[in-house]
Amino acid sequence: MKNLKSINPKAFKGAGYIIGATIGFIAAITVFVFTERIALAIPLLAGLSIPLGISFEQKIQGETNENEPRIMKIMVTLIALGVLFFVSFVLLAKYI
Repeated sequence: MKNLKSINPKAFKGAGYIIGATIGFIAAITVFVFTERIALAIPLLAGLSIPLGISFEQKIQGETNENEPRIMKIMVTLIALGVLFFVSFVLLAKYI
């Protein structure tokens, strides 16, 4: 019998950052369309795309760190803050 190797292809470096940036752009464009305020869309882009990009990049590349629970906690906190700012900016812009 032939010995089959399992191939685990990894995406190219930077794929996670591209995914995070895409999600950030979509969120920023959504806020701009609903509120028509660029001053809200730009911080939202930066607040969501950077933490999401780092998170996706680490998952895709399969990097393992010794402090993984601590890093995971920080990443979840950053993503939650980004989503919270997103919702609060939209609500503030809608009612102001």
